[in-house]
Amino acid sequence: MKIITRILVGAAGLALCAQALAQVTFYEGEGFRGRAFTVSRGAVNLQRAGFNDRASSVIVDRGRWEVCEDAGFGGRCVLLRPGNYGSLRQMGLDNRVSLGAPGHGPGTLRPLHLTGAGGDRGL
Repeated sequence: MKIITRILVGAAGLALCAQALAQVTFYEGEGFRGRAFTVSRGAVNLQRAGFNDRASSVIVDRGRWEVCEDAGFGGRCVLLRPGNYGSLRQMGLDNRVSLGAPGHGPGTLRPLHLTGAGGDRGL
């Protein structure tokens, strides 16, 4: 029983560390132009930040970030891996992102579309 508890505590600690290390910057214009909004931890409702449906490009510096069309993980959600996304148009999310949150990756209960250097694939 002690081993299971240690494993669960360790896994929870790793998940929290991964979220703490996550960072993303949303840009109002394509090609990382215009006003920028950086998030380094926790889920953010972009409407409250004055950035709702304005992001056209994104840089994911650390961790994975889940971005969704609607607050509360509603609408279409995409999990972004670290990298530069000069345009969200190809993902159908240009000026449509309302929520950003550190991504939980495979095993999440919501169906996701994973995007990154390895190509696109649904989860």
